[in-house]
Amino acid sequence: MMNATQTKAAARKALMAADSLYYSWPTDQQERFRAAMDEAAAARVRAVLLNEILGIACTAEKASEIWRDLPVSQLNDLNWAKLLTTGVGEDMFYLNANMAENTSLLDFDTLYDYDFDSHLFQERASKEEFKDYPGRDYYALRFSCWARLMIDEHFHYTTLYSLANYLVVSLEEPGSEMIQTLIPHEYVDGKNHGKREKGGFLWDIKHDAAGHEGQLEELQSRWYDYLEQRWLELSRSFVGDAPAVFMVDENQDGELHRNFIFNNEAALKRIRWRHFLADCAHISADFSAVLDHKEKEFEKARHWLQEAHQDIVRNFDPRIAKLKKKRKIVVAPGAFDGLID
Repeated sequence: MMNATQTKAAARKALMAADSLYYSWPTDQQERFRAAMDEAAAARVRAVLLNEILGIACTAEKASEIWRDLPVSQLNDLNWAKLLTTGVGEDMFYLNANMAENTSLLDFDTLYDYDFDSHLFQERASKEEFKDYPGRDYYALRFSCWARLMIDEHFHYTTLYSLANYLVVSLEEPGSEMIQTLIPHEYVDGKNHGKREKGGFLWDIKHDAAGHEGQLEELQSRWYDYLEQRWLELSRSFVGDAPAVFMVDENQDGELHRNFIFNNEAALKRIRWRHFLADCAHISADFSAVLDHKEKEFEKARHWLQEAHQDIVRNFDPRIAKLKKKRKIVVAPGAFDGLID
């Protein structure tokens, strides 16, 4: 593992490879370059970092492929150095998200500005795909965001949640375990799984529930609807609360990871990308409040699942099948690469 001095030196060398004039620019120009670096410059950065940190000499053209194929155990030092070449603001913040062309994180002053713009994009896309789409009201962070930043001079991974989203996500694993207890099942390959399709391969995974596949599908469908409805109810319930952010460390396998959980839209408006940690500190709240919420939501969900299962046992008729649109899922080569970069 490299120390901080070595990592910073590797990042400086990479930035000079990205553009030889980088260190002659004023600070704001350097920051905008890091935030909106084009692919050619980014490839040169990756090539230098691979060589400086792992001793892998390669061309810029080959760097992305080599980086993609590295084991997870070798990514931490690389990602730390890469953050120093891409991050913005006081905390070298970097958001793992695709941006529109000619757009960077610096085009959004606050977390709210980014999140609301993302909401509008999702709404436009949904209305184009589904002509009868009724629209969805905006609430904070419908989907969590992955990011990286420096905290106390240490590289951290982070996830940004809304409180409603965090509580609902926390229900997913125990909910799946309870469904497994109520209707034991396993996942098996369908007859078409793995078959090559133009542009990738087919994803065909099915349930084997010993003849209770219909009941299982009904319970899972109701559970999905429950989570969707619960997110909406929780989001609405937090709207009027004083803005707050809850922080908790969830470190694992030698990686530092901190979650930031924002209770509502007002909290997002208080968080500027360039001053992320300082702004979070101003509205920081005790995480024990989140734990209390989690316990209440778990009990509510446990009772709901038990009642839903009992209703299905009493009333499910396997001869009546719900109409479903058949879907063919084609997974493109490299589709999961971003999950470990």
